Amino acid sequence: MSSLYKQLGLGAAGSPLTASHLLMLVLGAGFLAFTVFVVHPNDFRLQSFFSGGCPGSPPHDAVLLPVKHADATTPAKAPIEHPGVRVLIGIQTMPGKYERRHLLRTVYALQLQEHPALAGAVDVRFVFCNVTSAVDAVLVALEIMRYGDIIVLNCAENMDGGKTYDFFATAARAFPDGAYDYVIKADDDTYLRLPALAAWMAGAAREDAYLGLQMPCDRENFYPFPPFMSGMGYALSWDLVRWVARSEVSRRDRVGPEDMWTGRWLNVAGKAKNRYDGAPRMYNYLGSSPANCFRRGFRPDTIAVHMLKDAGRWAETLAYFNATAALPPSGLYHLP
Repeated sequence: MSSLYKQLGLGAAGSPLTASHLLMLVLGAGFLAFTVFVVHPNDFRLQSFFSGGCPGSPPHDAVLLPVKHADATTPAKAPIEHPGVRVLIGIQTMPGKYERRHLLRTVYALQLQEHPALAGAVDVRFVFCNVTSAVDAVLVALEIMRYGDIIVLNCAENMDGGKTYDFFATAARAFPDGAYDYVIKADDDTYLRLPALAAWMAGAAREDAYLGLQMPCDRENFYPFPPFMSGMGYALSWDLVRWVARSEVSRRDRVGPEDMWTGRWLNVAGKAKNRYDGAPRMYNYLGSSPANCFRRGFRPDTIAVHMLKDAGRWAETLAYFNATAALPPSGLYHLP
């Protein structure tokens, strides 16, 4: 044992430490304390000091999302299972509509956070034509770098000049077969409730399928456009997306009211034999207008609400569906 003490430089076994050894130990402990309490004043845990962060903390480039805090009075929700379908949602908008994209990103990210199984089933993308403004070019580039959720079509910006055709054709080229079962064209003033949407589509056919709010909904003769799905948001099965991209019917007749024209392509070609009408769960915002077959009040089993043209309508809609129910309490904000 004495030889071990000598090898360690401590003198004979049982001998006291020398003054130089004590000084080194005191200086070392002082340096450690200074580093932890001064350099890292907000974290007194030695574990986090040595590991480089708080236990369980995300890496520096992780996206921090609000955490839903459950309490004893909040019943646990049954988790939503993966619906068994993959859906690409293309929200048609314009380059300069940054505020609307920010709102929609938040709305859909929170839905996917609350129902994680849907994150592997639903992809949301923002779709517009060529960016021509130097200002938009810089700001949209930042969005792409940050979020990676923008598709820029090779077209001049338009609503009924072929943009929807270009979207379906681009999707067919950009994504491999099997990546998606359905592709949805949606407006940026439409609120989609993703769990209800995915559950509805899970029960639909995977081929030759056309889903949406069927128009005309009052059974009027609407020649030459019977029937079609409202442009608020409609889905084509992947085989129909490929057909649109390759067909001369759609390529030569792309200019016109986009939702009517999509229905016309399918009608002329005898396509979309599996059609699913989302009424009454898909509808336009009612407000002070009279109700009819496509405009109605909110209902709990809603799939989509359209015509949310301003912040007030969005706030009313999101409040009805309790979109802020998971807001954690904090002394840093006081909301009515």
